[in-house]
Amino acid sequence: AGTATPGGQRNVGRLFAENLAKMGADVACVVRTEAAAQELEKAGLRVAGVGDLTDAAFVTQLLETVKPTTLFTAVGGKDTAGNRVDGVANINLFRAAAALPQRPHVVFVTSWGCGESWEFLNDQTRQMLGPALKAKTEAEEFLQNSGLPHMIVRPGGLVSGAEPATKRGVLIQGRPDVGGSIRRQDLAQMLLWLPRRPETNGLAVTALDQDMLRADPPLADEALVPLAPPS
Repeated sequence: AGTATPGGQRNVGRLFAENLAKMGADVACVVRTEAAAQELEKAGLRVAGVGDLTDAAFVTQLLETVKPTTLFTAVGGKDTAGNRVDGVANINLFRAAAALPQRPHVVFVTSWGCGESWEFLNDQTRQMLGPALKAKTEAEEFLQNSGLPHMIVRPGGLVSGAEPATKRGVLIQGRPDVGGSIRRQDLAQMLLWLPRRPETNGLAVTALDQDMLRADPPLADEALVPLAPPS
């Protein structure tokens, strides 16, 4: 397949998969339940697997079957037992991807507040989102040390609602202090145009709306990562 999208049954993953499929790409979605699979299939999306991504054997078999050239994951949340899957599920994906003969390019959507941006969160946010952000950071660190070609995208606060995209989204590098918000629709569209140049491999970037960001001092031009047409 061209792109495998674990976590594609809802939110940004769902929007991204729909946008990519509309462009004629070969998209293989992975979901947790049969109900989610039926929902995606009714929407015209192909489901390559139904199962638990915390099960390493399931993940290995899945990727060996799909053989994706791009692996997109925005997997997060909790399982039915209330355990966070942000860390273990994504690490299973990256470990299995790294073992493939042809390694896929990975796009990992986490959150602002992961990695080096943690220190810029206030205490209230740390208390509320800390477990999720730490689990995502663990998965980020595994990916960064895996040898897989990748880009990590850390969106700011995701604005819900059905409003159309503002087309004001930007990718920011080297400024983990800059936070803010972005619409889900904008983030999903920007993910279609992520650059794949040697100098962008391994980057961790923040995705924000230009009109909803907080930057002091203001952003310099070199902090903005130009988008590019998909290859």
